[in-house]
Amino acid sequence: MFRRVKIAAASAGVVAVAGMLPILAASPASATQSACTNYVATHGYFAGPKVKAACSHGVIDMGVSKVPNPLCITGLASLNVASAVSVPACKRA
Repeated sequence: MFRRVKIAAASAGVVAVAGMLPILAASPASATQSACTNYVATHGYFAGPKVKAACSHGVIDMGVSKVPNPLCITGLASLNVASAVSVPACKRA
């Protein structure tokens, strides 16, 4: 009897993980990358391929809130984009 419960619990765990895998592995949508890039451009910066590359690092969803990806922020900082612009831009990525 106990063995059946263990097998059922293990099966339920595998099914739950398999159901969440597409959500965890989903790549960020390109529309959010363009929202980040457009935000940078509207603040007077050239939004070329390096800005697009930085904006390709999508926002991190913490469940309760979303935080900008540090790779996005540092990528824009390396292009001399002010933090007052990069942080809100990366929240859109």
